[in-house]
Amino acid sequence: MKRLTYLLILIFFLPETQLPAQENINPNITQLVEQQEKSFQKIEKKLAGLAYDSLQMKKLIELSKKNKYLQGEIFAYNMLGKTYRIKANYPKALEYHNKALKLSKEINDINFTLYSLNMIGVVYRRMDAVKSALEYHNKALQIARDYPHKNNEILENMAISHNSIGNIYLLLQKEELAYKHFTKALEIEKKFNNKLGLAINYQNIGSILKKQGKINEALEYFKKSLSYNEQIGSKLGKIICNNSIGNIYLKQNQPNKALAIMEPNIKIAQKLGDEYYISDVYINLAKVYLKLGQNDKAGELLNRALKIAINKKIPSQTAVAYQQLSLLYEKEKNFNKSLDYYKKYNEEQNKILNEKNRQLVADVIIKQIELENKEKIKELGEENKLVKKKLVRTKLTFSSLLLLSMLLLFSAIIYYKQRQLNNQRKLINMEQSMLRARMNPHFIFNSLNSIKMFIIQNKPKDAVSYLSTFAKLIRSILQSSIEKESSLKEEIETIKMYVTIENTRFSNQINFQINVSDELDLEKIKIPPLLTQPFIENALWHGLSPKKGEKKLTINIYPKNNKYLVIEIIDNGIGRKRAMEIKKSRTFKRKSIGIDLSKERLKHFSKNFSNQYNIEFIDLYDEQNQPAGTKVVIEIPMK
Repeated sequence: MKRLTYLLILIFFLPETQLPAQENINPNITQLVEQQEKSFQKIEKKLAGLAYDSLQMKKLIELSKKNKYLQGEIFAYNMLGKTYRIKANYPKALEYHNKALKLSKEINDINFTLYSLNMIGVVYRRMDAVKSALEYHNKALQIARDYPHKNNEILENMAISHNSIGNIYLLLQKEELAYKHFTKALEIEKKFNNKLGLAINYQNIGSILKKQGKINEALEYFKKSLSYNEQIGSKLGKIICNNSIGNIYLKQNQPNKALAIMEPNIKIAQKLGDEYYISDVYINLAKVYLKLGQNDKAGELLNRALKIAINKKIPSQTAVAYQQLSLLYEKEKNFNKSLDYYKKYNEEQNKILNEKNRQLVADVIIKQIELENKEKIKELGEENKLVKKKLVRTKLTFSSLLLLSMLLLFSAIIYYKQRQLNNQRKLINMEQSMLRARMNPHFIFNSLNSIKMFIIQNKPKDAVSYLSTFAKLIRSILQSSIEKESSLKEEIETIKMYVTIENTRFSNQINFQINVSDELDLEKIKIPPLLTQPFIENALWHGLSPKKGEKKLTINIYPKNNKYLVIEIIDNGIGRKRAMEIKKSRTFKRKSIGIDLSKERLKHFSKNFSNQYNIEFIDLYDEQNQPAGTKVVIEIPMK
């Protein structure tokens, strides 16, 4: 009897024992599943404030499965993916986003498909997996472009794709391509007055302006972005903007102002729990402390950032942390540690900007051109149908001429794009050739030999001084290899370091002098990086090295007619004719490509100016008409 009573209690009351689990579900979720809402934006609005609640999203998945509500299930998978992305758990984030993508394709929902593709791309971008990120964002963009009827959600996803592609190009230091995509994203966001989208794209365009040296314009864009972030209450957006504005203040040599705006970011980032941005905040604040001379605080923050970046596998953050630690130890005159960290920085940077990624950029540009041409052909094709209907009633010949003109236009567009692509590939090859030419194995070996001799001769101060100059020069060469232009100030500093190192090998016999006109703004004038090094190397090793007696090397830098920057390299060596005779008599002849490479780089640089560059070699003679050296005159167009 007791057993029967127990069984009856179980039968009648077991369903009620399951109800408490349902009570934990937010009523908005229950209502959403009942209504079976299909629109992503409406679901997002309905569940505002719950999207990043992992427990509620898992309950939404469970309830959606029971009620065969696939849109709710897809939404929850994507929100869980974003939550894990914030925690820098990228494998888990990809797992959930891929589940969402699979279901989106099954129900053939374009809005959820585009969103899922973009979210996967964002995760890969956080991982610095450039190729995968570009593939997913470009796929989303292509699907959206091919779709005939674009609703607001499709346009919003197109803006996300453009924004992320822009960020990837920014990572690959292709600012022009990045600017193009950010501008397209901004145009879409303006149509809908999407304040989050506007905040993101004003911030991104500001970053490009900063890289271009347009500091004041960049600051205005960052402030616009901050204003929108404050309106929508985005704490993450405020962190990003405060870091950017603080870095502008650092460039303006206002470290205390930078500290005031950046220091509160630590608490905000820690509260958000986004490991990526916690690491980023530590690094940016460390830069401020370095500027203020508070090296201990800077070191502590950089080591925290490095630990997070390594644990969470974030190569870009790892590289920057190594770079700043190198600068920290250089300030403390611990040159061995500084060099070690710089090597680590360079290794990490190469993982991001390696040959594979450089080639990838070229491939992606081809795909982008093809995509844009398809879109243009499609649009023009539709216009052509309407035109043909009207022109059939008139003259057939006129229709034929119009079609022919359009075909010629298509051909011209494709030809122009292909020429652009060939030029970009050529520039990439030139950058690689430049780096190989500057990182001459003989120069590096001889420099290291000089350090060794100082150590053998028990001259530690000379060894440390030489090593410091050598490390700075190598850093300058490596940095220049990934930049299209450098300031005249940077070029002059590099020249001085290079001549100092080479002069040591000449036992400091060379009387070196550099004269720079006061009329020149050294920071604003831009030239191709390391342009003068091959000419100076020629002067040292072919002109002055074989000469006996007094050795002079003079460099004059001045403006000409406000149109040209003139650089004169003058040596009192043996002259070009005698140098050529000596070179021919050598058994081992090393082919020098430095000067030809400099000419080619000047040719590309001059395309942006109405004036062309000019290089002139002048043989110098003494009163007895004997060779007395060589003068090289380089005229570079300038604004």
